[in-house]
Amino acid sequence: MVAEAGPVRLLDGEALDPLVQPQCSLSVQLRRATGSIVGRSTELQAIEQGIREAKTRLAAVTLEGEPGIGKTRLLVAAAEMAEAAGFTAVAITADEEIRGPFLVARSVFGNGALRELAVGTRAEVPVRRVGGALAGRDEPGFEHLSSDAKLLRTFDLAGIAIQELAGIKPIALLLDDVQWTDDDTLRMLRYVVRSVADRPVFLFLTFRTAELAKNLEATNFLADMERMGLVRRLRVSRFGATETGLLLQQVLGAPVEGQSVAAMHTQSEGVPFIVEELAQAHRDAGTLQQVGGEWRLGRNAARLVPSAVRTLISRRAARLPADALALLGDAGVLGRSFSVRDLVAIGSGSGEARTGDSIATALAPAVESGLLLPHPQGDAADYTFTHEQVRDFAVSQLSNARRREVHGRVVDLLLEAGEPPAEGLPMLAQHALAAGDNARAARFSIEAAAAALRSNAPEEALRLVDAALPVVSSPTERRGLLSTRDDAYAALRRTSDRIDGLAELGALAEALRDPALELDVQVRRAAAFRAGHDEEAAAELARRVIARASVLGDRATELRAVLELGQALTKTPIGEGFGVSDIEVDIDAAEAAFESAIELAREVGDERVLAAAEREAGAMSLSRVRGWFVAQVRAGSAQAVAT
Repeated sequence: MVAEAGPVRLLDGEALDPLVQPQCSLSVQLRRATGSIVGRSTELQAIEQGIREAKTRLAAVTLEGEPGIGKTRLLVAAAEMAEAAGFTAVAITADEEIRGPFLVARSVFGNGALRELAVGTRAEVPVRRVGGALAGRDEPGFEHLSSDAKLLRTFDLAGIAIQELAGIKPIALLLDDVQWTDDDTLRMLRYVVRSVADRPVFLFLTFRTAELAKNLEATNFLADMERMGLVRRLRVSRFGATETGLLLQQVLGAPVEGQSVAAMHTQSEGVPFIVEELAQAHRDAGTLQQVGGEWRLGRNAARLVPSAVRTLISRRAARLPADALALLGDAGVLGRSFSVRDLVAIGSGSGEARTGDSIATALAPAVESGLLLPHPQGDAADYTFTHEQVRDFAVSQLSNARRREVHGRVVDLLLEAGEPPAEGLPMLAQHALAAGDNARAARFSIEAAAAALRSNAPEEALRLVDAALPVVSSPTERRGLLSTRDDAYAALRRTSDRIDGLAELGALAEALRDPALELDVQVRRAAAFRAGHDEEAAAELARRVIARASVLGDRATELRAVLELGQALTKTPIGEGFGVSDIEVDIDAAEAAFESAIELAREVGDERVLAAAEREAGAMSLSRVRGWFVAQVRAGSAQAVAT
């Protein structure tokens, strides 16, 4: 069984969580894959060799190339080959727009094939545990772990689950468009690869070369596997004229005359997707005809058919009825794959009621035109656009008003079941922004960014904040977004960006004349100075905040400032040091700061900060003892002390 998981879709008016169950089946593509792989014998042989090696140890194959070059088709063929070799194959496609902490990892461990394999075996509990960890649920006894410790534990659970699954049956994990995979999943895979290197696991990755360079985690992941000698890297190139001729013969069902092959090869520049589109467009337009059992192009065909895929799609879609084009546009807003029930729930722009049967009938011409691929009955989705550019074209046919309306209805439908889970917030924010619903866009963006930070995904938090800031006007919402952005910069240790960003938050505090916010900004600025190794400036700013917060009676802010002062004086972040030198540090001042923090923490009832402050105060006491002993040694009294 091979399944693919993708973005959240709408089914029966409810949000279908891809983190719990996989999305669309690849079975239709599987039936077409083997027969459609032409001109790729070298790649297929390398994949076959990788699968053989993976029967005894982890082996990986990567496939890189430009869009439309045939990577996904080879991935589907690899899935078939792995299944035939006795592997449980799981195919996952990352999404360019929908991202979230551990989104791809959740799709992997929520896959039906893996869950079915685990049922009733020793792998069942590990799979369930890693699923809970990826969803952000704490196991009893581990609630108080730091975010870093929780992240590492999630990695451990993932490694254990893969080990147990591979011990039952070899596992083939196939990831399409790795360049769009979230950073958390990539870090998890880097960890898991090291822990299951001796297990029967086949890893197959496809990515776009130009875009991979922008994903540091993906680059590091591939570099790790290369250093370990686990990966075979393949690059898929454009077709030569011979391969183009073979593909044209397969698409058209008969040989193609040599000059016609050369003309279409020049027009397509050897990109397989464009080759297929050209063949079908020429045939549909009547500029490609069979003569004596051989397909031939007309004389002026090169001028009649443009080379751009978008134009080809437009020509084929132009013959579709108006209702089919309208449905395709609405479906494109839903995603690459969609269900009929989604379209029924969205409703039509004209107010006419839609039914499942009427939608299927209306979409039939789009299927016949090759713009849509139908799914087997029972799949989560009913149709998939045959290419992302087809989907883009469909959406572009909508008026701006209708596009906003559909996005807004998607938001309403996702909220019908109540408050959304944290993993669904990024999608809600995206649709609300596209709908022009600034109020809900701000709310979901703020909540999604905060959830991303809690999941140790500061990059995702920054993306959400940057998308929402241009449309947010409420001072309270801007404060939430700017504060979250600062927290994300802090987590990423981007000190210069943090200082620049705090200038905007400081201006907002000044405009609002909000003393509490002004103090908050100053504490954040002190932390940024300290992270940038300007401890003197950090200490001076912290002292000013302490004095002002004390006058205002703001004990919580005073506590934060006191902790910043202690860290600035010791030049060591909390929890990272085991003592200081009295030559370099004013131990008296540092100890006084942490003692003050202990008193304030007790007053406000913050046990976590209390424990941290007590640890630092203890480290100062230890430093005093160490300093005293050094002084005794220098004075020649060490023997007496030892006695």
